[in-house]
Amino acid sequence: MTVRCDTRLDPLRGGRELHFAFYRDGRIVRGYDVSDTYRVPSSQLEDSGNYTCEVRTASGTVRKMSDELYIQIMRIPDYTVQNIIRLVISGFVLSAAVCFIYFHNKW
Repeated sequence: MTVRCDTRLDPLRGGRELHFAFYRDGRIVRGYDVSDTYRVPSSQLEDSGNYTCEVRTASGTVRKMSDELYIQIMRIPDYTVQNIIRLVISGFVLSAAVCFIYFHNKW
């Protein structure tokens, strides 16, 4: 999962470095950093929640908080792979049975 905090500084305040912090349900999940992106390499159900980001200038003179964004991590069952394996095995067994019956009746 990747959450990005997209913001722009007023052109009149150009040249200032921005720092970003990310929160889930009001608790900090990543402290201030120059990266505007928060990554969770392997999201789990417990990573669901209301995410916000806070951006500030390096000096802390300008500070803004984003609106909340609810992200729900859902578990997707891995039935597809299991069904493909079952289908291949069933096809092999059926083919073997048909060949056995065909050649058994031919003799």
